[in-house]
Amino acid sequence: MKIALLLPRSVIYSSISFDIMDGFRQSLKNMGLDGYHEIVSAGIGIAAKNEEIYDHCEQFLLAGTDIIIGYMNPFSAEFIHPLFEASGKTLIVLDSGYHFPKFSEKLSNAWFISLQGGLCTRMITQKAIDDGFRNFAFTCSFYDAGYRPAYVYAAAAEEKGGSIVFNHITSLKRSEFTLKPLAEFLEKRPETAVLATFCGDMAKDFFEGSIDMAGYCKIYGTGFTSDETWLEKISYPGYEWTAAVAWSRNLNIPENEIFVNIMDGIKDGKANLFSLLGWEAAQFIGMENTVFDSMTINSPRGKVLMNPENRFSEAKIYYTTVSKDEDTGTCLLKDIQVASGIESERKGLKRNIEYIRTVEANTWLNAYACLES
Repeated sequence: MKIALLLPRSVIYSSISFDIMDGFRQSLKNMGLDGYHEIVSAGIGIAAKNEEIYDHCEQFLLAGTDIIIGYMNPFSAEFIHPLFEASGKTLIVLDSGYHFPKFSEKLSNAWFISLQGGLCTRMITQKAIDDGFRNFAFTCSFYDAGYRPAYVYAAAAEEKGGSIVFNHITSLKRSEFTLKPLAEFLEKRPETAVLATFCGDMAKDFFEGSIDMAGYCKIYGTGFTSDETWLEKISYPGYEWTAAVAWSRNLNIPENEIFVNIMDGIKDGKANLFSLLGWEAAQFIGMENTVFDSMTINSPRGKVLMNPENRFSEAKIYYTTVSKDEDTGTCLLKDIQVASGIESERKGLKRNIEYIRTVEANTWLNAYACLES
C-alpha cells in the first residue's frame, strides 16, 4: 500500500514530525514489514490551515495513496473528510484529545488514534475529589486556555459536587509571567486544590515558578502537563504532585519496554507521545488493514481498542506521582497505576462533548502543542 503522513511543526516539540515518522517506520520494522509499504510525507505547519491540509490530501489521493495519516484536530478531519468519501480511501487522525469534535455522527472513512486528553482531565479531577477536595483553583497558560481541558475541569468538578473558586491564567508574554495572584489566594485558602493544564515551556515556567507554593497546596495536572519530554527539563519545585497520563516511558509492560528500547536506540528521548502515535498507527495498519472498527492492538500503553461507535481509540489512563529525579534534580513519573472508574468518566466526557455542540464556544484551531515561534 501507499501511505502518506501529514507532519506538523512545533517550536515546543521541535522533533515532532521526525518522531511521528520514526515511530511509524520502527513499528513496521518491528512487525517485520520494513519496506513493505511505500511511505511519503508532507509538512502541514502547525496544522491550522484546513485548505492547505485539503490540498495535500487531494494530491496524495490523486497519486494513488491508500491511507493518509495526519496529526491534526477533529475540525480539520471533518473539513477534509469529503475527499476520503469520494475516493473511498482511509484517513487516520493522530489526536491529542484536547479538542472536541463538532460532528455527532462518526465519519465514514476516518478513524482517530487519541491520547485522550479530555479523559485524562476528567480522571485527574476524580482523583482530586477522591482525595477529599471540593474547592479548586484552576490555572493554565494563555495558550492552554483555548483548549477543552479548561472546560472539562470546571464541568467535571461541578458534576462531582465541587466547584472552581478561583481562576488564574498566565500572561501571553513570558516577561509578564507571575503566579502571585494564585499564591496569595492559596495562602488564604489551604483547603483548595489546584487543577492545572500547561504545555511545554509553559509548564516549565509554572512549576519552577511555584517553588514558593511548596507545602501549602496540592496540585493535580493532566496529560501534556506531565509529559516526560518536558519533565526532565523542569527543576523539581520542592513538592510532589499528581497527574493522569495516557502513557509513560516507565510503564512496566513488555510492549513498552520494546518500544522504549527501539526508539531510544535511535536517539535519547525518541520514545515519546508523538512517536507513540506513529507506532500505534502502524500497528493498526499492519500489512493491509484499511478499516479498524473494533480492532484491538497491544500498544506500549496497553490494549488500545478502536470504538466502532465513534471511531476514536480507547485505552487505559494511568495515575502517577510527579517526583524528584535524585540524579538530575529535575522531575520524573513514579508510582504509575491504572486508574479505575474510567468507563463512567468516558460517559461524562461524552456529555461534555455533546453540550459544547449546543453552545457557542471558541477554541484554537491549531493541533495541540503545535506552535510557531
